[in-house]
Amino acid sequence: MQSKISAFFKSTTSDSSSVSADNDDDLSIWEKQQHHIINTYTRRPPNPNAVIPSVVKNKKRSYAQFHLDFGQSDFLLRACSTCGINFTPGDPDDEKSHNHFHKSYTQGIQFRGWTKENVIPLPTLEAGRIILVSEIDLTPHRRIVEQVVSMMEIELGCGWILHDLFKVYLFVSLHRVVGCLVAEPIEKAFKVVSGSPDSVKKREVRTRSTTFRFGNVIFQREVEKKVASLSDSERMEGAIFCDSKPTIAACGIRAIWVAPSNRRKGIASKLLDAVRKSFCKDLELERSQLAFFQPTSAGKALATSYTGTGSFLAY
Repeated sequence: MQSKISAFFKSTTSDSSSVSADNDDDLSIWEKQQHHIINTYTRRPPNPNAVIPSVVKNKKRSYAQFHLDFGQSDFLLRACSTCGINFTPGDPDDEKSHNHFHKSYTQGIQFRGWTKENVIPLPTLEAGRIILVSEIDLTPHRRIVEQVVSMMEIELGCGWILHDLFKVYLFVSLHRVVGCLVAEPIEKAFKVVSGSPDSVKKREVRTRSTTFRFGNVIFQREVEKKVASLSDSERMEGAIFCDSKPTIAACGIRAIWVAPSNRRKGIASKLLDAVRKSFCKDLELERSQLAFFQPTSAGKALATSYTGTGSFLAY
């Protein structure tokens, strides 16, 4: 009789159970021998003084729009029409520096005073004081002078005002330097030649007739034209002409400046008075003995008003 097909296969239940038991034993031994988890640190106790950062949720962001670019020429830099400095509108640091410089230019340099000041006494000076600074004074004194001169150079030009033999007169009012005069020793000057009212000559009126004819109709036009001949001194604004013969002089006014907010208050005249009384030792100069260095149109008006004549000294 033929055997059943199941007889050809051995039952593997007991074998598989024994194999799994052996495998379990091997796995447990392998884990215990080779894969031990060892703690290499100890947990620190909590610090009671530790600051826990606070987390702000749903914080609203603030957006600030500085300026709009519409193609304007002064988008990045804008020049102040008063003090001349360039700054960037909308930049807080740039606007802060501009405001500080603008105030110093229009109202004067902030000045707290010095322990030792060479004050020039003037009986006619009711408010403020005039301090004399020379090239031999201390560095802090000369530093203030340099700051004031930087304001003067905005209107008068750079690099020519100060030199080694200068004497600087500072007009101080309300803790600010509102006026400055730079004087220097000179040896000669030239008298300005005043322009006469007859320098402008008018030519005679010329009459010119022009005839236009169209067929039998004749048109006649009469034109009157006045031609004025101006002198060179009037064509050139601020130009002056001096006598060729030099005059002996001792004091030259190299530059003079007053802060814009303090002009038309007689500060320039007070500075000139202080120069006359203190520039030469034991000698008070006359107004006509002051010489002015290449005066501008405003300087020419000041010199004419102060000396009382248009034929003042220049160098």
